[in-house]
Amino acid sequence: MHALAKLAALALVCSVLAHCRSPKSEGEKLAHQYCSACHAFPDPELLDKNTWQASVLPQMAPRLGTGDQSLSAQMSRNPHMTVLATAVSPDQWEKIVGFYVERAPAALPDQTLPAEPQLDPDFFTAGPLVPQLESSAIITLLKTDSAQRRIFIGEAATNRLRMLDWNRRVIATLTLRSPPTDVIAERQRILVLESGILEPNDEPRGTLAQYDIGGGAAGSPQFSRILIDSLFRPVFVRQFDADGDGRSDFLICEFGDNRGRLALYRNAGTKYERQVLDATPGAIRLEIRDLTGDGHPDIVALFGQGDERIVLYPNNGKGSFSERRVLARFPPVYGSMYFSMHDFNGDGTLDILYVNGDNYDFSRVLKPYHGIRILENDGRNDFTERYFFPMYGAAHAAVADFDQDGDLDILATSNFSDPQRHPERAILFLENAGPSPYTFRPYAFSIASRSQWNLMATGDLNGDGWLDVLIGAMRLENIARLQRGAGAPSEIGIEPVLLFENTTARP
Repeated sequence: MHALAKLAALALVCSVLAHCRSPKSEGEKLAHQYCSACHAFPDPELLDKNTWQASVLPQMAPRLGTGDQSLSAQMSRNPHMTVLATAVSPDQWEKIVGFYVERAPAALPDQTLPAEPQLDPDFFTAGPLVPQLESSAIITLLKTDSAQRRIFIGEAATNRLRMLDWNRRVIATLTLRSPPTDVIAERQRILVLESGILEPNDEPRGTLAQYDIGGGAAGSPQFSRILIDSLFRPVFVRQFDADGDGRSDFLICEFGDNRGRLALYRNAGTKYERQVLDATPGAIRLEIRDLTGDGHPDIVALFGQGDERIVLYPNNGKGSFSERRVLARFPPVYGSMYFSMHDFNGDGTLDILYVNGDNYDFSRVLKPYHGIRILENDGRNDFTERYFFPMYGAAHAAVADFDQDGDLDILATSNFSDPQRHPERAILFLENAGPSPYTFRPYAFSIASRSQWNLMATGDLNGDGWLDVLIGAMRLENIARLQRGAGAPSEIGIEPVLLFENTTARP
């Protein structure tokens, strides 16, 4: 066919398709108008019909000012819940519900992996960090301190914080007021972030507490004082001299529930003054990076909980972060869990590794869009997804050149894997196989089927020059018991922490 005739035919087809395409229904227009008011628009295809109708939409109704308007419902409603200023009418709400139920699939498709994972690779030898360690197996804190050769393990239910040496011997055990979620380790003291209440809540009961260590780094920590109080379920803390005055300030992610914030706590001598950078819930992790290239450290933070996004807070050079720029935004059912920044393609700019898989909410179904993503930086801090490896319930990732071949590999965990069909995929190793920066060879591990997994920490524990990995359990059965008020068991037999010893260099 002549090129001109081809173009004419193509134009005719496009015209026909344009006229055949049904216009947006009123329900779809209303959904875009109201369901995008607080977060990215959630496409109906992200969940199945039953989950939308029976679970998610009923939870969204009160936020739009509709649904059950009885006196009992209004009295039991959380006073901190964000509600639209102008309520959606019952008729409008019915149309929105109709749009989602009509367009949603009967069931979500299974994940399609780019390659089938091989089982139990030679890269790591996996086993318990400490055999027969009594624990609730709900690990809320897992950190390594390479400078002092220490390991910190915190857990819920018992509220214990254990300190181990590099030889995996327990050298101190603290029982705290609430589950610990992060720690800043120094030689003579440790600063412990304590959640207050770990379950979703809006009570400002979290703290940053100081524990002094007598007799050097191997001594037993003793409570000293509360540095910062009234935190909304804090989950992450970093020291940061924001204004260059030589005094340590603190950046804290206060995940909260309906209330939360990302805040900078400035050192004012005898106290810390709060500067709220973002007064929304869901702050889960941050990195301090000079992303703008002006020589001043900026803040990059990940938010879950509704408006899921990664945000850049540029430093104006005087320690002020009044501006912000959203680098990436995700639908509210994605379940953002973790991010970190690395140069995957070697162009000198930092890319984003993004992990999404939180499933402990109102849509507990296996989601094909859960997994590991690499968002490439074009050099101007505009990010484009270049790689996706599906992983149900993806929770955390450790990125390093584990095999020391010059490129970055990924070890990832899952809270909500597919336990019936592929429990071994609750821990995956993605070996960078090159030559493209986004070519990875996947591996799974038999030991992963013993529990669910979340937090990770790295360190060269045996001093052989190769990076080892610690992986903490997040046993869902025990979490459910805890939430029912039955109390999670503290027992021997469930490995709370695994050691993935790097064996790449062994003959």
